[in-house]
Amino acid sequence: MAQFPSRKAHVLHFVNCLVQSAHRSLESLIIPAWTMLKTIELPSVPLLPPHAGESLSADLAGSLIRLLDSPDLDRVLDDEPGLEEDMIHTARTLVRRAYPAHPIEANPATVDEAARCEVQRALLALYQQHLQLPLRSRLENQFHPFAMRLMRELEQPWESEMLRRARAASDLSPENLPADPQKFSEWFRDTAFSHPLYEHELYTFLASEATKEQLEWFFRMECAGEAAFDDLVAMAQVGTRGDVKMEMASNYWDEMGKGKPHAVHTHLFHRLVEGLNLEAPPASELSWQVLSGVNVMLWSCIPRRNAFRAQGTLGAVELLAPQRCTRVVHGATRVGLKKKTVVYYGAHAIIDIGHAEGWLQHVIEPQVAAYPDSRVGIAEGLITRADASLDYFDYCLATARTLAA
Repeated sequence: MAQFPSRKAHVLHFVNCLVQSAHRSLESLIIPAWTMLKTIELPSVPLLPPHAGESLSADLAGSLIRLLDSPDLDRVLDDEPGLEEDMIHTARTLVRRAYPAHPIEANPATVDEAARCEVQRALLALYQQHLQLPLRSRLENQFHPFAMRLMRELEQPWESEMLRRARAASDLSPENLPADPQKFSEWFRDTAFSHPLYEHELYTFLASEATKEQLEWFFRMECAGEAAFDDLVAMAQVGTRGDVKMEMASNYWDEMGKGKPHAVHTHLFHRLVEGLNLEAPPASELSWQVLSGVNVMLWSCIPRRNAFRAQGTLGAVELLAPQRCTRVVHGATRVGLKKKTVVYYGAHAIIDIGHAEGWLQHVIEPQVAAYPDSRVGIAEGLITRADASLDYFDYCLATARTLAA
């Protein structure tokens, strides 16, 4: 059975970590990669160091994975009294540093980057329990009360911050959102296209300025930052009926290349990675912005309470992807990459225009017609996804510009 640090050692180390937190760099909180990414669209993000022992107690995500992989988690917790409460306390302290109750956008320098990264890595570890096959882990603790409690502790402050930010930008009350399904669909489109993400400076940079090395770095971040859209659509369609389910089924079939293995969208992305001989990014390169971009999709699609938010986040992807993908193709061909290498982006630049219209007409409108109260969740999903992508693109632009030309 896995050995965990004693409670005394765990607490002493935790206190020491808090004292030194102001002096830690982001790199010191992120552990070395233990494996290469197994997939492109849903990365198996490196969470565990290659060695056991005291270092696990300094990393919430790594300690969490060790516990969730235990064949008898109840016995582990019984044998180590206080371990569960210590981890809950660690999570609660981290998330309060990462997402304090008061707004912090006015002064980005106050954001605790290291805490946010740790929170997002721990959340991803929890979400992946609901998405993976039982290969590396048997996933026996997927719904263990400890995992559910820890998810709640980490998720609620982050969710509150996302929704506060979304509601600060737009009045998302039922009284303000259009009640007519078609007018709400128009509001959804207009809101997406007026969001700062839509004409982000990163697009111009990629299309007109970025070097091949900078583009390749961006592609590596894309490898880690894309959730598996086909799996997300499959989860989102659960419980839907009529036009909504049929449109999601059509969308999923497109993701599957309409039954042609070589045209499956994940295969097209693999072609990009292989064509450029890219390596999967190590955990030290995954900022909280990259991780949050993945997690906001999983947050919306896994819990059934967020079913309407999922329709908003997925719709946001469809509406906003063509603009980005078109610029990426322009930039890639400008630096001499073959079009077939970036066919993934070329395909989405075209296909997602039709997907966007289909989503508006056959998901958003009939859903609002059937359940008018769904408007709030759909609207929240749209803006939280756009905001997360905005953070991600801000990070990519700032970081890419620092790379040697």
